[in-house]
Amino acid sequence: MTIVPPEEFQRLEQLRLTVRRERHLRNWTAQKLAEEATKSAKKRGFNIKLKQYSIASLETGRLKSEPIWVRYIMFAFADNPVLELSSAQSSNWHYQQPEAEKQNDESCSGKIKLPDQSSLRNLFLGLLIPVGKNVSLEAKQHIADVLAQRLPKGLEQISLFQ
Repeated sequence: MTIVPPEEFQRLEQLRLTVRRERHLRNWTAQKLAEEATKSAKKRGFNIKLKQYSIASLETGRLKSEPIWVRYIMFAFADNPVLELSSAQSSNWHYQQPEAEKQNDESCSGKIKLPDQSSLRNLFLGLLIPVGKNVSLEAKQHIADVLAQRLPKGLEQISLFQ
């Protein structure tokens, strides 16, 4: 039995969590990540055949050392950035409402169509990812699922409390 030093274990754990978080931010499956990493490697002149199983092995912690192909995964993430606003940027960013929308504010009925449950789940999961570093991803996924299921019903019943 090989004993992994604590520093190495922490580094692998951080890598595992980073890969999983970045993959979920892009709404990619492990298969899609493997394909994107293969494309990124090909763009850089390397020919690799990365499989979904390898990604899953890394994310579930079955690998006990950092594989060589991790750099191609990071290249794939770099090649496909996610648009995120940091808290500093979001505090300086202000939405400018067009004139046409300003005029229609008074006639708004207050009824808007909600996105489908899958989109709501992804939205809530994206909001929950940076919250509570000690909360597992599975717990956050469960919370996002529950919120996505119950939000439409809750919004229908909100008039009861007004």
